[in-house]
Amino acid sequence: GAGAGFDVQSLAYYGYAHTMRIGRPSEALEICERMSRAAGEAKSQFQLQAWLGNQALILQAWGRLDEALALDKKQEAICLALGNQDSLQGCYGNQALILKAWGRLDEALALHKKEEAICLELGNQDGLQGCYGNQALILQDWGRLDEALALLKKQEAICLKLGNKSSLGICYCNWGLLERALAHPDAEHEKLSTALAIFEELGMPRERDTVRAALAKSRAAGTS
Repeated sequence: GAGAGFDVQSLAYYGYAHTMRIGRPSEALEICERMSRAAGEAKSQFQLQAWLGNQALILQAWGRLDEALALDKKQEAICLALGNQDSLQGCYGNQALILKAWGRLDEALALHKKEEAICLELGNQDGLQGCYGNQALILQDWGRLDEALALLKKQEAICLKLGNKSSLGICYCNWGLLERALAHPDAEHEKLSTALAIFEELGMPRERDTVRAALAKSRAAGTS
């Protein structure tokens, strides 16, 4: 029929990504759970690990970190068995974010370094830019601001080269907050304003609201 050329996995992933983007994670989770069950029944380990990872991201966003990490560990085991380096690097990155949320920064950075090494080996530039951005956040927490800034500049360069606007917006948001820590209010306002424009253009409500709040705080600090 007319729809025979459609790939079920691609359509399901589009549905997942779209519902996440517009802020409807409950619907996205339903897609992940349904696709995970189907992959398990079909004994498709490659598809299963991908949907476990997507499911973990939603639980992570909800603060259900223990459950998210358990799914990430399942994904990691499958990726190691398959030799799936590309999905493994993303899995390491997601686990690192959970460890960071728990304040286990040394362990988080160690996983990001594993992620970085795989991205470099595979030439995965998009994975690499996200990894640099997340490492910068850890360095900032440690007060190593110059090193954090250097990594954000690397992230920016890759995002511009790839035309990855959403990640560029995240980079500029984090960069603006770093400039705040460096006590550079003009640079802070510039980066946050640029991030806000990107998120408004792309229709990313959660990120838009985060940056709006950061800008409001900047303005309040400037008038105090």
